[in-house]
Parts: sequence; structure tokens; C-alpha cells
Amino acid sequence: MSARMGLGLLAALLAALVLANAGRADAAAAQSSDPCRLTNITNFLAADATQPGVISLYFFGAESAPVTYYECIGQRAKQLATLPGDVAGTPTLLSDATTWSCDRLERRFVATAPRDDGTLKVGTYSVRTMSCASRFRIIAPRRAPPGKVLRVRISDSWGIGGIQPLLCVTAPTGKRTCERIKLARAVAVATRRLRPSTPGRLLVEVRVRDRRVRSTTIDIGIGGGARQAEPPTVLATGDSLMQGIDSYLADELADTATVRSDVRPGTAIGKGLEWLDWSKAQASRVHPSASVVAIGANEGWPMETPDGATVECCDENWEQEYARRVRVMMRTYLRKGHGRVVWLTLAAPKGDRLTSIFDAVNRAILRAANKMPRTTILRIDLIFTPDGYRESMRYRGVTVRVREPDGVHLNAAGTAIAAKEIAEVLRAKQ
Repeated sequence: MSARMGLGLLAALLAALVLANAGRADAAAAQSSDPCRLTNITNFLAADATQPGVISLYFFGAESAPVTYYECIGQRAKQLATLPGDVAGTPTLLSDATTWSCDRLERRFVATAPRDDGTLKVGTYSVRTMSCASRFRIIAPRRAPPGKVLRVRISDSWGIGGIQPLLCVTAPTGKRTCERIKLARAVAVATRRLRPSTPGRLLVEVRVRDRRVRSTTIDIGIGGGARQAEPPTVLATGDSLMQGIDSYLADELADTATVRSDVRPGTAIGKGLEWLDWSKAQASRVHPSASVVAIGANEGWPMETPDGATVECCDENWEQEYARRVRVMMRTYLRKGHGRVVWLTLAAPKGDRLTSIFDAVNRAILRAANKMPRTTILRIDLIFTPDGYRESMRYRGVTVRVREPDGVHLNAAGTAIAAKEIAEVLRAKQ
């Protein structure tokens, strides 16, 4: 199993398997239909899009049966691969099943595995990948004398290529020229040479489908002067609960901020002290003006307090220790007053097994934020589950299905709503 998913996520996802079989007759009838229309969801499928550029798929509970993976594209199912099932207790991994796409950001996958009686095990999962708004970088000098040959590099941060963006250069006179940059598959960098002769400010843009996704300026033969300030950086981090939210948030803030994503599925604040170290490294590396955190899908672990005592979930002592760790992370992300924190609570899970854990985590988050400056707790639980678990909700006059079949995660529509709520918080003055 990939280290990206982690043993903790394995335990959490296995526990979250949907066991409601629709019956042998219904499943047998579904076998002959489009796999993307199967409704008897019996097993858990996870899509991991945390590695830039690619999506890996994990099917749980195959028990040695072969697993066939599909992507649902419009009205058809595209078969991706068939793999032999792994031993009982481990997921069947289709590593790098497919790549991210600028055209299709919301992706839905289905996996099936046969039973001995001829019926099917079925899992489905949706994920939203990052848009091209955060895909490219331009590496160029900040200033140069007229007539000098300049090297401008266009870098694909996804590392997968297979795209032909436009490189457009606007001269100080206002004349703009564009050329197609062909990045073949797996080619991540292209270089172009410019020889500007007119003094002034040169605008360099990367455009995808006539939308500017990255730009920079080069001062030609003029003093530094006042340059356009770099947009602030927003860190989107957490466990699998952040996956998808980060992508929508990058689009919501495309004109005002750069979103840096660091999602670590299967991790937990309560499992160890790693997140205290990771948060320090993130703050030091990214220097975020704001940090958005969504974590808690894999909590409930016994924790050791600073005095060496072990506390079990989910009593008062456990909540205090969880709140202490969250508070330490909040202070780290605040960066001595240079940052802001938006921390998301957990939407209520389906069923009773995880409810006490999620409730304890939410109480601890609220406790940690008490009197913490420049910190906002976004009540995801009140937005999505004000009266307990629900699969659909009314949002801006429309009924929207917002949850994945596992009863824990938000689906693509749900993560889009969460991102809009986060963006409104970040835009508001604090």
C-alpha cells in the first residue's frame, strides 16, 4: 500500500465500508448495465489526487477477486484497468490510474469485483483536481537592458505535460504576440528566448483557452520602480477531508491569492506529534498569509500528554490534549501575527460508530480557538449537518447531494460549497 494513504486511513476506510447489499437479483441485473449507473454500492473506493498531476485508486474488500476500474466520462464508462485483487485486509491499488486535466476537474470513478455467486462488489468515488489556475510557473528575470536576449521558462508544476498553452508577450507599446507552447507528455519545462528593444514594462502571460493562468512582468531599461505586489499565499492543508476543497478554493481565490495545497490522507493529529512538526515546516516553507485546515477523518487514537499520561478517546482529558495540539498548530500557522487561520469542523458522519469521535474533535477545535487571535472556526458541521447526517441539502435555492457513499467525506459538490464558504471568510476583514 502506498505510504501516501497510510495505515491509519486503511483502518478508517475499511471501517467505513458500505455493507448494504441491494440483493442478489438486483446486483445480477446490474452486472449487464453501464458500470457508471450501478447503484448497489457495497464497497469503498478511494481516489487519491494528492500527488500533483495523477490520480491513484484504491478498492477495499476485493478479497483476491479481480478489480476492474472505470472513469465515468459524460454518458460513458472508460475502462482504466483490471488488476488481481490483493490479499484480504489490504486495498487493491491502481497507481497513477489517470492524470489531471484542465478540461475535466470533477472526476468520478467506479470499481467492480465479482463474487463467487456471480454478483458484483461495487465502489464509487468522486474527486476534484486542481485547475490550471495553479498549474504553471514563469521563470524570467525581473529586469534587463534593451536588446538583451532573455530566457523565459514555462514550468508545468503537475509534471505531466500533454498540453499546449499560449505564451503571450505584451510590449510596452501595447502590442501583444502569442505563440503555442507544446509540452509533450511527461515534459514539464519549455524555454523561449525574447529580445525586447523598447524600454518599459514587458508583460509575460501563460494562457489556457484564452484565460490567463499565470503572468509576470519584466522591466526593460527602466528602474525597479513600483511593481505589482505578489498575491498572498493561502495554505490548504489537512487529511483527506481537504482533498477537493483545495482545488475549488484555488479557483475561488484565483484573482486574489495563490493557493498552495499540502494534503496528507490517512494522517491524524491524535495519532502522534507529526502534525506539530509538519505545521512548522509548512509555515517556514510556504510563509502563508492564511492557513486553511481540514482534518479529523481518522481520529480517535489514544494520546500521550506532555506529562506522560495516556488518555483514551473521547473523555474530557482526551479533548484537552487534542485541543492542546490543535492550539499549538494554530499558533504556528499564525506566524507571530503575520498569518490567519481558518479551521474547519467536521460534518456529522453517517451512522453512530464515528459520531462520538467527531463530536469530541469538534469540541476540542472550538476549545483550542478560544481567545486565539486572527483565527476563525468555520462550522462545517452546522453548514452540512445542522440536525445530524444528511446526504443532500438546500444550497442557494437548489437541492444538492453533498456526501460520498462512505458517509464521511464531502463529494465534489460538497467540497465546492465548502470552498465558497472558506473564500467568503478569507475575503472578510478580520
